[in-house]
Amino acid sequence: MIAGGNNRLQVKDLVTLGVLTTVFIVIFAVGGMLLGVLPVMYLFMPAAVAVPLGTVFMLLMAKVAKTGTFLLSGILQGTVLLLLGVYWPMVLAIIIAALLGEIIIGGSYKSFRRIAVGYAVLICGYSLGSFVPLMFFADSYKVMAVNRGYEAAYIDKLIELLNGPVLAGVLAVSITCALLGAFLGRRILKKHFEKAGIV
Repeated sequence: MIAGGNNRLQVKDLVTLGVLTTVFIVIFAVGGMLLGVLPVMYLFMPAAVAVPLGTVFMLLMAKVAKTGTFLLSGILQGTVLLLLGVYWPMVLAIIIAALLGEIIIGGSYKSFRRIAVGYAVLICGYSLGSFVPLMFFADSYKVMAVNRGYEAAYIDKLIELLNGPVLAGVLAVSITCALLGAFLGRRILKKHFEKAGIV
């Protein structure tokens, strides 16, 4: 995961990774609060926040363009969210998606195309992790959510809305928004990308 030479993660890289991952999580949490008012809006929350998050994630990839960055960021995201009380399937989905993203990049941290695809996979991990529990662990999820202050009617509506075709649509929108976020991020951070040699 951590290679030798110039590709080795240094302390400053880990600090940058930690800071930008924290910003990533904060934006995701704020997006969840703002878009979680209505069940329909909440379904597309990971997709919606993928656009602004794209700039943060692309900055991370440009500033720490070294093997293991993607996976370590995903593990940190999952760990922090677990500590914040997020249901474990979402944490597992994020970490698995981060592992897949690292595999997709395959050490080619200079390839924007691979980074963008990996980012889309990560956002799909967030979507699947958020909603698969509603499909397969509905009863236990409802109990947990109600205990944390959610209205039972709100959770029931989410479960009612979420089915196979809807989930497929959510994933399609998630991929589209993630790629849009990646492209916008690259455009905004053009100088950083040029300095990092990412093409």
